[in-house]
Amino acid sequence: MSLANASKEISAHPGKNSVTSPTVKENMAADVDRKMRLYGVIEAFRAGKMPDNQQIDETLRYVEEHSPVEIKKLSPDGRRLIQDAKDIIETARLIVKHKNADELFQNFVAHTNDTNFQKAKVGSEAIPVDKEDVKKDGRQAVEHLRTLLTLVLTNSEARKLLSDASVIGRDLFARGASKAAERARPSPEQLSRVDDAAPAETWESRDGTAGTGQTPVVSATTSGGKGITHDPNTGATHIHTGSSTLSPTEVKHKAEATYQDTKDRTKREADDVARTADARGETDEEKAQAGKQTLKERIVGGYNSLRDRVPDEHKDRARDEWDNTKQFFRDEFPEERRDQYIYRLKKVIVECQKHQDYTTAILWFLDTLETYFAHGKNTAKGSANSAGEVTDDPSLRRATSELRTLLERFANGKSLDGIENAARTLWEDAQRDEDLRNWFRELDEFVRKTLLEPGYVLSPACTNRSDQLQDSGHAFFDQKYKGHKDAIFDEVSAWFSAWADDPLNKRFSADWKRLTKDLLFDEHGGLTFKPHLWYDIRKVILPALIEQVGYIPIPRIEYTDNTLDLVIENLTLQGQNLFPNIVSLEAHNFVQFSPYDSIPDKSAHEFTFTFSQVQADMRDVAFYFNKKTGLPKMKDSGLADVFLGGEGLTVKVHLKSAGNDRSSVFHVKDVNVKLDSLKFSVRDSKHDMLYKTLKPLATGLVKKQIAKAITDAITTGFEYVDEQLVQVRDRMAEAKDSDDKSRSQVLKEMFERKQEEVASKKGKTDSQFKIVAKRDSVLIPNAGHESGLINRQAERASAAQEGEGWRSKAFSIINPAHGTAANTHTDASRV
Repeated sequence: MSLANASKEISAHPGKNSVTSPTVKENMAADVDRKMRLYGVIEAFRAGKMPDNQQIDETLRYVEEHSPVEIKKLSPDGRRLIQDAKDIIETARLIVKHKNADELFQNFVAHTNDTNFQKAKVGSEAIPVDKEDVKKDGRQAVEHLRTLLTLVLTNSEARKLLSDASVIGRDLFARGASKAAERARPSPEQLSRVDDAAPAETWESRDGTAGTGQTPVVSATTSGGKGITHDPNTGATHIHTGSSTLSPTEVKHKAEATYQDTKDRTKREADDVARTADARGETDEEKAQAGKQTLKERIVGGYNSLRDRVPDEHKDRARDEWDNTKQFFRDEFPEERRDQYIYRLKKVIVECQKHQDYTTAILWFLDTLETYFAHGKNTAKGSANSAGEVTDDPSLRRATSELRTLLERFANGKSLDGIENAARTLWEDAQRDEDLRNWFRELDEFVRKTLLEPGYVLSPACTNRSDQLQDSGHAFFDQKYKGHKDAIFDEVSAWFSAWADDPLNKRFSADWKRLTKDLLFDEHGGLTFKPHLWYDIRKVILPALIEQVGYIPIPRIEYTDNTLDLVIENLTLQGQNLFPNIVSLEAHNFVQFSPYDSIPDKSAHEFTFTFSQVQADMRDVAFYFNKKTGLPKMKDSGLADVFLGGEGLTVKVHLKSAGNDRSSVFHVKDVNVKLDSLKFSVRDSKHDMLYKTLKPLATGLVKKQIAKAITDAITTGFEYVDEQLVQVRDRMAEAKDSDDKSRSQVLKEMFERKQEEVASKKGKTDSQFKIVAKRDSVLIPNAGHESGLINRQAERASAAQEGEGWRSKAFSIINPAHGTAANTHTDASRV
C-alpha cells in the first residue's frame, strides 16, 4: 500500500505530513521524460550528431518565449535584464537563420570528419586511416589546445598582464577622450557671442545682404571650390567654375562627353597594346599581363592626380595629426613599460615550459604545421605525392567551400579572394627567392628553440637572435616585398572591418554590451552595486530556477560484496525538497593584539552552519536485495515509498579554528543531525507481511541509524578536508621557497596521488559500488525492475543514433503541443 499524499507547506515550522513540493506522479513522469530527452541530446552529441537549423530555431524560440521567471515580480532593472537576455537569444536565432542558411556549419563538420588528413603526411607512403582515427586526431588537437589555453590562462603572471593591459587601456582611453574634449571645446570668444543677436531684417544673398523688399539668391561653395547659385524668381541654377558659368544641363552634357572620350581613349589604348603584342609575337598570357600593367599605370596615375589635388595645408594637417597620435602613445606607453611587458610575457613562457603537458602540446602543433608547410611546398612543385591526394579529396573540397562561404557571410558578404591572392603572391615570392626560404627556415628554428628550450627566451642570445631576424627580414618585407606584405595586412584588415560592420554581428555585440551595462553600470557609465537586482536574484530568480530543477532522476545504484547484492532504481529527488529551506551561519571571533613583543597576539574563530528542512517525498522506488550469508538468507524485490517531511533533516556543524596547532586548519567541534518525520511503505514484494509487522519497531531504529550515518559521514568529510588543506598549505609553502616546482604543479601532483590511492584501495576490497549509466555495464545483470530508468536511458541512446548522416531526432526536444508565438523582433539591422 502506498503512502498518503503529502501536503504543501512552506513555513518556519511545517506540519508533520507536509513538504515544500509534494510529489505529483503525473508531473514527475513528464519531468523525468524531459530529463530523458536531455540525456538523448547528450548521447547524440557524443555520437557525432548535430541539430539542424529547424531544431535549433524551435529550441531558441521556446527558451525566449517561456521565461522561467515571473516578470511581474521583478523590479524595472530586473525586467530590463530579462529583456536583454531575450534579445541575445533572438539575435543568436537570427544568426543561425541567416548566417548558417543551408546548414553550412553542420555540413562543414561532417565533411571534415570524412576527410583523410593523414594523406597530408610527407613521405614515400600515404597510409590511409579510417574515420575513427581521424576523429581521434581531432580530439587530440582539441586536447592539446585546451592544455595550452589552460596553462596560459591560469598562470598568475598572464592573468596579471591581462588585468594590467585593461587598466592601461582604460587610462589611455580616458586621456584621449579628455584631449578630444579639450580640442572640441569652443574658444571663450566664441562662447561670448552666443547670446548676441544677428542683424535685424537681413538675409544673406549672392551679392551680399538683402533687405525686406528683395528676394535673396541662395549661394554655396563646394569643397572643390565650385560655386552654386539658385535664383527663386527665375528658377535658374548655375554652377561657377573659375571664369565660366554653366547650367546643370550643360554640366551633365560635359560630363557625358568626358566619359565617352575616356571610354574611346581606353579602347584605342587597348587596341594599340594588342597590335603591339601581335607584332612581337606575344602569347595570350603576355598580352593579358601587358593589359594589366597598362591598367595599373592608369590607376596609379589617377591616384596621384587625386592626391595632388588635395591642398598642401590638408596634407600637413593629416601628417601632424598622425604624428601627434604616435607621440601620444609613445608618451603614455614608454619604451621602459613596453620592455617590462615583453619580459613578463617571456616569464609566462618559462613558467609554462616546466610543464610536460606544455612541451607535448607545443611539439604536436609545431610538427603539424611543418607537415602542412611541406605539403604545400610539394604541391607547389607539382609533386604527385600523397599531399596532393588530400587536395583532391571531395570531402575536403566541400568542407573548404562551406567554411569559406560561412566566413564570408559573417563578414557581411566580403570575399576572401583578396586575402587568398595576396597570400599566394607572397608564397610565390618565397618559392622563387632562395634567401627568403632560408629566412623562413631560420625563423622556424628560432621559434622552436624559444618555445621549447627552457630559459632560452630570457637569455640575451634570444634577444640578439630576434634582432638579427628582424634586421634581415627588413630587406624582404620593408624593401623587396613590401608591397606584397602590405597587401596581406590591408586585405586582412578590410575583411575584419567588414566582419565588424556586419549588421547581425553589430547587433549581437550591442546586445551583450547592453546586458553588461544594465547589470553592472549606472546611467552615467560608472560601476555600481544595484541592491534591487540582488533582491530580484534572491527572492524571484533563484527560487524560480530551483523550481525549474524539478525532479532529478538518479541513475541505477548497485552494490555488491561477498554478503549482499543491492540494487536501487527509479530514485527521483525533488529539487525544491532537496535544497534546505533555511540556511543559517553563526560566527564568533576573538582577536587580541598588542604593540609590544612581550605580549603575544591571539585569535580564535568559531563558525556554526545550520541547514534545516531538507525534505524528501520519493515514490515508486524500485529495490532488489540478496542477503547471501547468515540467518536468514533472504532475497526480495519490490517498490517503496519514502517520506521525510515536517522539519525534515536538520544538520548543524560547529567548526573551530586550529589556532597555533600546525597539524590542522580547523577542528570539528560538533556535528548534530536530527530527523523529524520519517515514513516508508513497501509493496509488490514477497515479504509484505514481514515488513508491515516490523515497520513500527524499525522506524525509530532506522531514524537513529540514518542520523548516526550522516553524522559520521559529515565528520569524516570535514576531517578529510582539513587533512588535505594542511597538506596543500605545507606543499605550497615548500614550493614558494623552492624554484623546482610551481604551486600549480604541486596541486596537480597531489591530485594525481589521491587518484592512485583511491584506485589502490578499490583493488584491495571485494566490494563494488557503482552508479550505472548504461545498461550494458551493470554489475548485477539479472536484477532490476522492468520500468527502471536504465531501460529508458537505453531507449534514448538508441534514438540518438536515428537520423540520416549528422542529423538526429534526439534534438527535437520541444513538444509541438506547446506552440511558439511568432516573434516580431526579426529586423537584422537593429543595433
